[in-house]
Amino acid sequence: MLSPDAQVVLQPGQGRPSVELTDLRSGTTVEIKGLPQNSIVIRAEDFENPLTMFNGSKGERKRADFVIVSNDDNERKWVICIETQEMDSKLASHVIQQLKGAYCFISYCKCIGKSFWKLDEFLDDYEYRFVSIVDINFNASRRRTEPFDSKGKLHNNPDLFLKISRSPTIYFRKLINFVP
Repeated sequence: MLSPDAQVVLQPGQGRPSVELTDLRSGTTVEIKGLPQNSIVIRAEDFENPLTMFNGSKGERKRADFVIVSNDDNERKWVICIETQEMDSKLASHVIQQLKGAYCFISYCKCIGKSFWKLDEFLDDYEYRFVSIVDINFNASRRRTEPFDSKGKLHNNPDLFLKISRSPTIYFRKLINFVP
């Protein structure tokens, strides 16, 4: 269904694959380790920007950088929307808009699967997680412009995303379960 150019290639790992997510605008890279074998990683930012359809006044033209679709070993189904950025400079409201855009992108894919591929349960029963990964190339001289913290809350909607800072390597299990 998806063009190979829209997917990020998984790298073999010790038992489980990993993936390197590179933010094309900043050139920063974060590695996600411990992915389930059948994961698909989509470069959601490559989805054509709907400039001619929406005016963008509510952020409806925005979209997070990556989406991971996966079924884990316990038969749980996951969609993880990820926004990456070099430094913690975006307002939380902008990150929320980007994560909402990625959610809408997956909703569109879900509709395509059901309508054109005739898969009645396509992407049903998936649990969503929303993550912002910042300060990937950490520099101690930088200051944060707006703190945002969702500690203690499940990051299953864009308004309560999990923020991970200063970590060039992240394990899949941290993305799906809140780990303080």
